[in-house]
Amino acid sequence: MLGIGQMSLLVQVAAVVVPVALYFFLLGLLNSRSAPQLVRGRTDFICLIAAFSPVFCVPLLRCFGASPWAVVGVLGALVATAALLGPARAGNWVIYNIALPEAVRAAERALQAMGLPFARSGRQIVLEGMDARVSFTSLPVLRNVSLTAQGEDAAWLQKDFEHRLGEQLNTVHAGATAMASAFLMISTAMLVAPMALFADRVPEMVRLLTDLVK
Repeated sequence: MLGIGQMSLLVQVAAVVVPVALYFFLLGLLNSRSAPQLVRGRTDFICLIAAFSPVFCVPLLRCFGASPWAVVGVLGALVATAALLGPARAGNWVIYNIALPEAVRAAERALQAMGLPFARSGRQIVLEGMDARVSFTSLPVLRNVSLTAQGEDAAWLQKDFEHRLGEQLNTVHAGATAMASAFLMISTAMLVAPMALFADRVPEMVRLLTDLVK
């Protein structure tokens, strides 16, 4: 018969696996769009933290116990880590379903539409006549490119750049990729696994819950 400890373990496994599966499902959707998707860096980071924080929080709570103080401590450590490692509220973007060269060209066209002269230097676009630059970081595994605006004049640049960049990305044809299909398959498998763990336990869980409410 299924005990409370066993059921608790299954719930913990589901609490860890399901958020990660949903994150991979989201990646699959983003990489299936007909055009690249622009996401603010802060939003992207929050989604990442929300998906993977149970991987660390659940084992810690299992180790220290689920007392109120333990929950507060773990959540406090998570918030502190997110605040320390997270990007700034403005000046950070992530473009999904795009390669680095296409992202750089879209950013250049956006700056041209704003009438701003610039020069490209490696993975940076340096604006002329002001202290502002846009840096690029590519993560081919996730098929995304991160953009960061830096410099004393970067705040002024951010006001119109995001809108102009979004307009340019809408003109780029992307379409679904093999990576998108892989993410969707991974997410489906991860979502089915916890359900399979519970499937053969359903009668025992019903009996257990019935005994608890008597």
